[in-house]
Amino acid sequence: MAVVEEKYCPPSRSTVTRRLSELAADKMSKIKSKLEKTDTVSVTVDIWTDRSMRGFLGITSHFMELEKNGPRLQSVLLSCERFTGSHTGQRISEKFEEICDNFNIKHKLDYIISDNAANMKKAFTVCFPSTVTDSEDGDNDLENGNLWEETSEEFQDDVESIQRSCRQQRLQCFAHSLQLVVRDGLKETKCINNAMAKLTKFCSLLHSTCSMKEAFEAQYGANHSIPSAVSTRWNSTLRLVEAVTDLDLQNLNVLLETQGHKGLCMSAREWSQLKELVEILAPFLQATDLTQGEKVVTVSAALPCVLSLNSHLTTMLNTTRHLVGFIKALQTSLHQRFKGIFVNIRMDVPAQLAEDLPFGDNLYLMSAFLDPSFCLFWLEQDVFATDEVKNEVKEMLIDQVLAQARKVPLPDSSSGDDDQDEPPAKTPRLFSGYRKKGAKKTTDHGSSVRTELNRYIQVTSEEDGVDCLDFWKRYSTVFPRLYPVAMRALAVPATSSPVERVFSHGGLIMRPHRARLSASTLSILIFLKCNALVG
Repeated sequence: MAVVEEKYCPPSRSTVTRRLSELAADKMSKIKSKLEKTDTVSVTVDIWTDRSMRGFLGITSHFMELEKNGPRLQSVLLSCERFTGSHTGQRISEKFEEICDNFNIKHKLDYIISDNAANMKKAFTVCFPSTVTDSEDGDNDLENGNLWEETSEEFQDDVESIQRSCRQQRLQCFAHSLQLVVRDGLKETKCINNAMAKLTKFCSLLHSTCSMKEAFEAQYGANHSIPSAVSTRWNSTLRLVEAVTDLDLQNLNVLLETQGHKGLCMSAREWSQLKELVEILAPFLQATDLTQGEKVVTVSAALPCVLSLNSHLTTMLNTTRHLVGFIKALQTSLHQRFKGIFVNIRMDVPAQLAEDLPFGDNLYLMSAFLDPSFCLFWLEQDVFATDEVKNEVKEMLIDQVLAQARKVPLPDSSSGDDDQDEPPAKTPRLFSGYRKKGAKKTTDHGSSVRTELNRYIQVTSEEDGVDCLDFWKRYSTVFPRLYPVAMRALAVPATSSPVERVFSHGGLIMRPHRARLSASTLSILIFLKCNALVG
């Protein structure tokens, strides 16, 4: 800068720090303004440790912003503050409530997504939220049968509205649970240990030995590389196996013998095992990537992914030669860790209430149904049950959606809006007037909701390759009662990946040569980085 402008005086460290605090305060004000306009929010929570072994509690908020040009998923970082002391569930709960009170969203909380750590489970299933009243008199009042009769209808509606918006239910991270399924399968399978050990050793030599690297590039070209695996991420191991099995086995063994590593040469059986491993786990990788988005709908894919994976494993049992035990271990773990889903669709016998089982919340059923990409297609293809059971599941699901849709106030002149704003129908227009006349004659609210739901099922069967949010943008006035229900359900993230991305930004900001950043400055920098697009 001295060459560009001799008189330029760079700001001091204290000035920059003060300016950062001002920017963070301004950004926080904008976030609070956005949160005030939404009725419900869902959050992801996790704890991160930086290079200096300091703990930070990260919380991201997710909600649907209903704009004139259509709905849009919003994701903001609420906090990534220093978290000192022991990481117990009680202390996490107290800090979480403090941050929620700061943004005034505690009464708007819908779902809390976290990993399966014991302290997180306790924080959001035991410590928070508390529904116990402050006095014994309040408990006695609830037993008064005339309590609701003495209140006005308007007050009752307000109370019911608050109760509906205060769900505050903890959900497990879908990607983390899927990773545990793969880990369980690998733990129970010993037959591929020898092949995996050779593969890991070869990868280690390739990334640490110059002679091996040069010989590999001479054989396969400088642009061909093998990714390294991360012990905590099974998908990185799968990508490593996939990259190696794309090579020619004979050329690879010649390369290893030439470099003096004959013991790492693969047999035909080991090579076949690795090929089968890739074929078995590839859909798991696809399901993980599909549910880790942040600006797209993800929760609706959870149930179809689980059922599709179950179908995939069932099919692979009949075609796999070497890894049958691995497939059985995967399928057992899948049914155990996602038991709530299988119980809800009647593919498993409930030992307890489905709501108390992993992934037993009705959100997974409703969100899949309200996503036009899935609707009821998963029920027809991936539910292994009789037609009678499938119809029972279908009616149960429809009843759940109807119960939520009937709570939505009927818009003014809804029938007129439906007629005016209806997009061009895919079916012939010759008898389209019959359907419109029938809709006008319907005056019962419950009946009109059912008609709307049946119409939605018909429209989704005619749509192909439709984007979820784009669909609801076009049909928001055609399905006015389903639209608010869909917006609330589809706004929930399936995984805690958003808050983990926050920690990735923190790791990039606090590089080794910046390891002396104070905790407060690091927290502000992360907050500003992750909320850079919030306006």
